[in-house]
Amino acid sequence: METQPPQSSLLVEDIPVLAAQNEIAEEAVSMVAAPARSQYGADLFGDVTHLRARKSKKARLIAIYSAVGLVSFFFFLYFSFPINVVKEVAVSKVNEVFIQRRMPVRLSVASLKFKFPVGVSLDDIQLMNVTDSDATVKIGRIVASLNVLPIFAGKADASLRVTQSGGSLDVNVSDSLYSLFKLATAKNARLPSGQFAMTFTNFEIKSLVANALAYIKAEDNPNLKTIEPFLKTEIGGQITGLATVELPPVGDSFDKALANIDLKLAKAYLSFKDESIQIPQQDFSAARISLNLAKKSLEISSDTKFIANDIGVDVAGRINISDALSVNDVNLKLALTLKGKIEEQFKYLLPAVFGCDQSKMVDGKMDFELSGSFGALACR
Repeated sequence: METQPPQSSLLVEDIPVLAAQNEIAEEAVSMVAAPARSQYGADLFGDVTHLRARKSKKARLIAIYSAVGLVSFFFFLYFSFPINVVKEVAVSKVNEVFIQRRMPVRLSVASLKFKFPVGVSLDDIQLMNVTDSDATVKIGRIVASLNVLPIFAGKADASLRVTQSGGSLDVNVSDSLYSLFKLATAKNARLPSGQFAMTFTNFEIKSLVANALAYIKAEDNPNLKTIEPFLKTEIGGQITGLATVELPPVGDSFDKALANIDLKLAKAYLSFKDESIQIPQQDFSAARISLNLAKKSLEISSDTKFIANDIGVDVAGRINISDALSVNDVNLKLALTLKGKIEEQFKYLLPAVFGCDQSKMVDGKMDFELSGSFGALACR
């Protein structure tokens, strides 16, 4: 019977040399099973992409929170701003200016509201003349708004819409912020600069003309006594057309000013309310103004004319304007036609008004030219 040798109770870990060799072998196997990642490997790239995605998400959240905060601020301002108080103060200040300058007009506004995002809306506006109740200008609504995006490019772009019964006026104004700053800080009064576009659609002028004539009468100028009966004239009609004007920045020559105006007056009439003027109401079959301004020269197109029952006026020619906005050169051709009561009362007066010889008026017609300056016009 063979006797087996007893098994040893020693382990590899108990022998330092063998334990070290065993650890080296395990590391070698581990390196073969899972090779080390390169710094340019796909796994590392995936970590960077994940980090960037987290940063992008965080930026989007910040932008969303900022936008929500800004919108909330606008809504808070919209609902809490004392807009009616502002309206009353503004109207009061405007009327104070009218009183200080002795202008016989007063402004009233029924309501003032904000218009999103940047604008205001005024309803039921009245410009009353204290000397003539018939000369009150009534406007249904005025909506003014400021376009936000052009501001970041250094420009101010605003639009204005005036709505009245049966008609409207749309105005667009564009100018640089720098030019507006120069205009605001100028010591002397100056014309505003920028581009102006006005679109008239059946815009009634009766109340506007009446208010202007009432204002002239209120000045009580002795030099106007001779034409006072004509200041009671009623002029009505609806303007349709386009007027574009481009004025140079403050300090630049007026030579850069441009304008193109083409306006037609429909349903136009002229009525003399003074009993001393025995002239029937004149209804116009044609009433048009066509002008073009460039390089200080105002060209009046031959399309400019006013034709009524008993009077007709055709105008064409050129007027030069200086930097001081004075007229230094006039060259106009006019064709005047008178009939009926108008011919009886004015066939001798009108030639004298224009400085023409009375012999130029033949059978109620007069063709003549005016040249020179407004202070010294010569008729030929």
